Amino acid sequence: MGKDDMYGLQAFGLARNEAAIYSTLLRSPKMTISEVARGAGLKRPTCYQYLDSLLVKDFIVRIPVGKRMFYGAVSPQKILSAAKKRFAAMEGMVEQMERQYEAATHKPTVQFYEGKREIRNIYEDLFRTVGDACSIFPPAAFFENFTEQEYDEFDSAIGQHALKSRDLIVADKYFRRVSEIRRKNDGEGKMTKKLPESFRSNVDVLINHDKVALINLRNLSGLVIEDKDIADLFRNIHSFIWKSL
Repeated sequence: MGKDDMYGLQAFGLARNEAAIYSTLLRSPKMTISEVARGAGLKRPTCYQYLDSLLVKDFIVRIPVGKRMFYGAVSPQKILSAAKKRFAAMEGMVEQMERQYEAATHKPTVQFYEGKREIRNIYEDLFRTVGDACSIFPPAAFFENFTEQEYDEFDSAIGQHALKSRDLIVADKYFRRVSEIRRKNDGEGKMTKKLPESFRSNVDVLINHDKVALINLRNLSGLVIEDKDIADLFRNIHSFIWKSL
């Protein structure tokens, strides 16, 4: 084997002399210790040392023939398959460690948005996220800047992507129209409850996965907070109000 091939074998975790021995054994079905040492350019005692380590790493096998002992190389394809299995196991471990690392170091991210285009981007991002969602929605404040057609589009997107949505709707003059649009779109798993007449708000609250969006529909500004603990808090508050109605 050439020098590049030797370096390639070292990438499999072989020492230089181990790589020399394995490449030597690839040239014949079986070899004696003398043949291996001569082919690898090593002394017999040194050759024995590295043969033992190659046996442990499953790169070679012993082949007894009568009273003599020969050595042979394991198929490179078998070595590659074993390496892939070890790599897959390492990937699983790394993913688990990464989750632990993220839990220990992840800090909330907060993004500020302003203007109708940016607020629309918030809606489109959250409404097209697959998963469970919940909201506290003020229709009158929404329709100060958005049309019924835009609401229809957003509501359709929720029905297509959210597995389940629970929406608390402010009881203002547009409540009935919003309810009609939601019934028309007929999203399976979409649930609605009407808030008490005394509840007033200009802020749309959206919770989806680890994100919370707080959108002031009166001045078209919004905050999107991405943090599991914060999202869980808002989700629990939403659930408390939902159960109390």
